[in-house]
Amino acid sequence: MPGSEPESLPLRVNQVRLPATLARRNYPELTASVLRSRSPLFRAMEKELQAVRPGPAKPKIVSTAHGRIKSVLLTYPAYAADEYSYRAVYTDLLKKLPSATRFIILTHPSVLSDLRAALDDARATSRTTIIESPEFLQFLVWAEDPYVVVKDLAASPAITYFIEPFTFRRVADAVIADLVADATPIQSIQSPLYFQGGNVLIGDDFVLIGADYPANTLALVDQTGHIRVPAGTDTATFLKELYQKSFDPKRKVIYVGTMLPVPQYERRPVTIGDEQWEEEIYFGTGQAQPIFHIDMFISLAGRGPSGKYRLLVGSPRLADEILDRAPIPHAMGAIFDDVARNLRDQGFEILRNPLPLTYVDDPVGKLRTWYFATANNCLVQIDGKNQTVWLPTYGHGPWSDLRAVDDQNKEIWRRLRFTVKELADFHPFAQNLGAVHCIKKYLDR
Repeated sequence: MPGSEPESLPLRVNQVRLPATLARRNYPELTASVLRSRSPLFRAMEKELQAVRPGPAKPKIVSTAHGRIKSVLLTYPAYAADEYSYRAVYTDLLKKLPSATRFIILTHPSVLSDLRAALDDARATSRTTIIESPEFLQFLVWAEDPYVVVKDLAASPAITYFIEPFTFRRVADAVIADLVADATPIQSIQSPLYFQGGNVLIGDDFVLIGADYPANTLALVDQTGHIRVPAGTDTATFLKELYQKSFDPKRKVIYVGTMLPVPQYERRPVTIGDEQWEEEIYFGTGQAQPIFHIDMFISLAGRGPSGKYRLLVGSPRLADEILDRAPIPHAMGAIFDDVARNLRDQGFEILRNPLPLTYVDDPVGKLRTWYFATANNCLVQIDGKNQTVWLPTYGHGPWSDLRAVDDQNKEIWRRLRFTVKELADFHPFAQNLGAVHCIKKYLDR
């Protein structure tokens, strides 16, 4: 009959039949939740078997202004010596920073003796770790830019990380983090986001990011698809949240910029002393920023009596008034004013400080280059009631007229109850789009 056993097959019966729950090889194991509740050993093993997640689990970004300056990274490349020597500037800076501040300095072997002399002059040798780079690697003095620095508070003690951007165009500088990480306990990890340190300013509960680089990140995502944005999620919103998660989840991310059209670099003919020259204007402008890095024209000054956070935003118009000259059209005064207005609308207390546009001449090449002599690109330490600012100065030599601007910037900070320490002549740096904030990186505060 259908379904009956064939008669040729014998009936087989185990004399002792174990229950299936005990006998089968694929018997379901105890669930992890049961073991976790019953066995401390299992809990310890499970912790060891967790998937490895590289990078900081609980990032806290190192502030631009808040906390005592404990450790600083500098770079001292070969071109910082000889005829282009910056030794006097570095010696002056090393002397004037807090006596307890420690330094890590990346240098080329060919200028090691020059650097050691500067450290000896500043009595900073015992507080300095020197890292030698291969001589062929052409890194620059701008230690601020190729990364941001975060502390991983999930580790005990906290681990310091360089967070590097998705791409960095000054290729040799992109290796700085690797060289320092190889020589120190600091670690390095790359982010899928685009940013540069000079375009990021970190307050007490916020992070300012110049609007150009988030826009570049958005364009990169559209072009490459290298960041997976969840379906149905606005890409721009997702990226802004990703900046926050990567830098510091407890700090609000605020973009800084203008909707006004920003003029782009231009080289045009000009007559100087009856000779035909050229002049460079709009040197270093961004797309939504009057200067490509916000640390060139914005300074953090802590909270005032109102509780609002104070920002100093550079004003070319104010500088022209101090210098008793007509406004220079290519100083972009209206654009700086618009950036200040936008920040005020976001709840900041805005103070304006003079930001003079000036120039340097190359008589051989018959070229005049216009640039901003920025005091906003300064170092700030807010440590409780102890407040100090280190200001680059420009009223030197052929630019002695700028002493009046130096004095006004000094007075503004004094009125904010800061101790002001004036630094050496920073024209050689400003002429290349940087100053003191650009040549260092805070590693710990």
